[in-house]
Amino acid sequence: MTKIRVKPESNVQSQSKIDLKRRKTLRFTPDRLAFNFSFITRDHKYNFEDKSFSKLAKVKVFDKLLRLSVERYHAILGWPKRLGLENIPEKEVALALHPEFTKSLRYQDCLPGFWVFRISDTGRVIGKIQETTFYVLAVDTKFKLYKH
Repeated sequence: MTKIRVKPESNVQSQSKIDLKRRKTLRFTPDRLAFNFSFITRDHKYNFEDKSFSKLAKVKVFDKLLRLSVERYHAILGWPKRLGLENIPEKEVALALHPEFTKSLRYQDCLPGFWVFRISDTGRVIGKIQETTFYVLAVDTKFKLYKH
């Protein structure tokens, strides 16, 4: 049996000082949605900790994420709202944004309004879109964040 010896990193400090402003140039244009859950609301009624967020709802969210992430972004925007995305003006949605989302300046770069996708009759996922990243900000299984 061959033993493999892994050499520990000697310069951990230099790894932690990564220049976040310096980005690698992409050799392609992103054309599919990516989903980010980092900034979901702290309000337990509208995040994944809510008791009404059942196993069935989790499965439906996953199925919808899968469907939306494999299709081209511009095609999804043309789908009917029951299948794709719906845009709702911010003033119509009663959602407390995660404070880190607004502090990170992502909020300023997002498309106007909130974007919603339906998880059948189980609920709605509400977020913001920056380029092709959909920031999941809330899961509304009670249908109370905006007028339906």
